[in-house]
Amino acid sequence: MRILVISTLYPPVAVGGYEVECSGVVERLRERHEVLVLTSDVDSARIGANGSANVRRELCGLTPDARGALRAPRASLRAVDSARRALQWDPELIYCWNGSSIPQAALRVLADSDVPLAFRICEHWFSRLFVKDQFMRELLPAQRSPVRSAWALGCQAVNRLPSLRLDPTAPVRAAISWNSEAIKRLVQMQPFVEPVLERVGHSVPRHGDLYAEVVRQPAPEPEIVFIGRVTPYKGISVAIEALAQLRSEHAISARLIVIGPEDADHGREMRALAQQLGVAEAISWRGSCLPEQVAAVLARAHALIVPSVWEEPFPLVTIEGALAHVPLVASDVGGIGEGMHDEEHALLFARGDARMAAGALARTLTQTADTAARVARAHTRAQEFRLDSYLDEQEQFVEDARAALITGSPPAPRSPYRVSQAP
Repeated sequence: MRILVISTLYPPVAVGGYEVECSGVVERLRERHEVLVLTSDVDSARIGANGSANVRRELCGLTPDARGALRAPRASLRAVDSARRALQWDPELIYCWNGSSIPQAALRVLADSDVPLAFRICEHWFSRLFVKDQFMRELLPAQRSPVRSAWALGCQAVNRLPSLRLDPTAPVRAAISWNSEAIKRLVQMQPFVEPVLERVGHSVPRHGDLYAEVVRQPAPEPEIVFIGRVTPYKGISVAIEALAQLRSEHAISARLIVIGPEDADHGREMRALAQQLGVAEAISWRGSCLPEQVAAVLARAHALIVPSVWEEPFPLVTIEGALAHVPLVASDVGGIGEGMHDEEHALLFARGDARMAAGALARTLTQTADTAARVARAHTRAQEFRLDSYLDEQEQFVEDARAALITGSPPAPRSPYRVSQAP
């Protein structure tokens, strides 16, 4: 089968888990299928504009601001041209992994073709499909200011070009692979999307085997690890406040190890917060680390904290920590509790509640027998999220998706398809 994969980013360009996950699936599919990847040109100069004959880095990356909106009409024209050239490759299935921050005019052209279309949904962008795109939203009726109305008329004039003539809300038949029950529940599909086949296949860590091989050597002083981007929605402020409360309310002196790329402004704000709370010297900011370096930090850790304040669809770091036998303390948002259940595998706290987070950390650090039992159960649970089974599921999904979209009848899952488990 010839499969065209669409992804906002594609390694070596990556900022999070979905693009790494996507590349792993592509590598598996290439063992038995032909795969062409169409992705954005973000950072393409660093890796070479062409990169690989099987990866086309041609779509403009658009920022979600006025500058991105001003660039959107021309970027959409270019994206449509790229999509039409990709269709000349004669794909038998289009598999879209992420359509955020790229001109969705390309996806609209692909959806309007006769090629079966499938989506892998790992984030919330799917609820805004086409109608919030920075170009196509201007093609829809809306109350606008005089200046915005003039801009919309200009976009509508551009859309009358023969190469475009896009209808954002034209019907779309698709197969959908959700990465968690949580994201399936949280994303409200547009009414013009007709799901012909839907399955939930939990995401899994690409480097799970590496973390499972971690040999535990806890540090002499308690170390709490945060792994993720230093951005407001990841809740690093909650971790810093909980660290301070561990000291002031629980008389536990601990260190916080922060691993991950930083939003520069937010990083400065968090350092100022740590200074204000008197814990600046107890925090180590490590920045981006290789998986081997992360594994070494997990080997010393006494707890892993995931304090997200947004609806995390299914954060892989929780699975990685469980594989490495590290106790988990996390906010009860999105799909976190779907993967690791409260009290059984982890201690969960309310979104943004630093006091509750500190209490959970104190329990983790002082109630050693209970903690060890949770860690053992979490490690067993994590075995359900291993790479080989997931790749088998994904290959089965693309085959079943094409069959369902051609026949209109979804096939029954074939063993050993792993059925998701809700808490």
